[in-house]
Amino acid sequence: MKKTLRYKIAILLLTVCSFSCDDQFLNTLPLTAPSDATFWTSEANAVTWVNNAYLSLPSANDFQFDSMSDDCVGAGDLVAQGLHVPTSGIIATKWNYTPIRHCLQLLNKLDEIPGISETGKKQLAGQARFIMAFKYFEMITLYRDVPLVDQLLALSESDIPKSDKAAVLTYILSQLDLALDELPLNWPATETGRATKGAALALKARVLLYNSRWAEAAETARALMELGQYELHNNYAEVFTTAFNNKTKEVILAHQYAKDLYTHTLCFAYGYYTIGGTSSSLPLPALVNAYEAKDGLPISESPLYDPKNPWDNRDPRFHMNFVLPFESIGGQKYDPVNNQNDKNAAKTYVYFRKYISDMASQQRTMWVNWNIFRYAEVLLTYAEARNEANGPDVSVYEAIDKIRTRAGMPAIDRTRYNTKEKLREAIRNERRVELAGEGLRYFDILRWKTAEQVLNKEVVSFEIPGVLPLRIIHTRKFTAPRHYVWPVPQAAIDNAKNLKQHAEWE
Repeated sequence: MKKTLRYKIAILLLTVCSFSCDDQFLNTLPLTAPSDATFWTSEANAVTWVNNAYLSLPSANDFQFDSMSDDCVGAGDLVAQGLHVPTSGIIATKWNYTPIRHCLQLLNKLDEIPGISETGKKQLAGQARFIMAFKYFEMITLYRDVPLVDQLLALSESDIPKSDKAAVLTYILSQLDLALDELPLNWPATETGRATKGAALALKARVLLYNSRWAEAAETARALMELGQYELHNNYAEVFTTAFNNKTKEVILAHQYAKDLYTHTLCFAYGYYTIGGTSSSLPLPALVNAYEAKDGLPISESPLYDPKNPWDNRDPRFHMNFVLPFESIGGQKYDPVNNQNDKNAAKTYVYFRKYISDMASQQRTMWVNWNIFRYAEVLLTYAEARNEANGPDVSVYEAIDKIRTRAGMPAIDRTRYNTKEKLREAIRNERRVELAGEGLRYFDILRWKTAEQVLNKEVVSFEIPGVLPLRIIHTRKFTAPRHYVWPVPQAAIDNAKNLKQHAEWE
């Protein structure tokens, strides 16, 4: 059996604690105490060190961000309802300097490792810079201005104020540019799961897109497309199954899981009661209704749409992504009409099928990888950024059509979507339906500044008269500009003198 990164990380969880888990200095912002003096004696130990940092990349736990958006209800409802405060546990989710500390320490020690090759040094540096850039990107996306730690600090120097988002963004891009020169195009099969040049380009494109640097984002996405390393998998549903872990050219980077060694429980979060689910991320009508009829028209316009049979004649991704009433997973039927337990838990009546279709064999824990970057997202990034920079052109339509054709949908209507504004709405909807359940929608409505329109409303379930009664779930509140930035976690402020709360949250 090939021992890919996911197996090495799993073993790492059992062995690395002597170097990190029990050391209190790794849980603080300052970078002060040295590691075990005997640790930095081999390249293999340095690899173990960077493996630990990979654990901080987006994982199956990131599902909760969708229920902070207008796509779902569930684990992120506190944020979606505008009830979060600086002391809320969920607010500390991405405020994490430990992996940044790990990466800076690795970069500082590389020249001291005896016998390390130049190639090995470059590849370790590239991985560290990539992970560090990712962590800072997550933080500025949510918290905006954060302390920028770019070198090892003594304890007396570690209490530093926030830096402007622009300064941190500049640092992120500089680290990614260095990583692009250091990371390989591919790794040997035994090292599958490590960051590559393609992953660095995917991250850079996302960073630029999220910060409205349209021309640069389009150029970066195009550079990745022209690498010739990635393509859409021919079957959309298979991309989210264990059988295709690390076996498709569509996935550029994934958080690696391993049977019996390093698993997750997304099956519970996405599952209905009968299969042991906790209903922690339930698709809302706004998301489900975003899927067009199979003729390529919105359901509000298509003659194929029947409100009495709303699940019929839809975009094929509709049935690949959702579990509908009376359908089954793993031989277990979901029945919110006749099964009282299913009925009580099913707030919206619809569940995700994406990522949990393996539940026939993975009923308690799962080891399907969590996709961090897919080629489909890169195509959508290119389409959005190119349209925002230059308006519609052939390359934009072609990028969208690749995704739609793979899904079994008609090409985008060039006549209907013939202006920047009209095409913008089509691209945003395509992004929504293609990437549903992948933890990205919340960040989209923040960067588009549409959250105040889509979140300030009463949230309800589907309704099919005589079959599924309407349910009022809760009321959401989004106050601009306050809720476009997360507060600095109170615990971080309490442990510092120079770290201040954002003005919106004082």
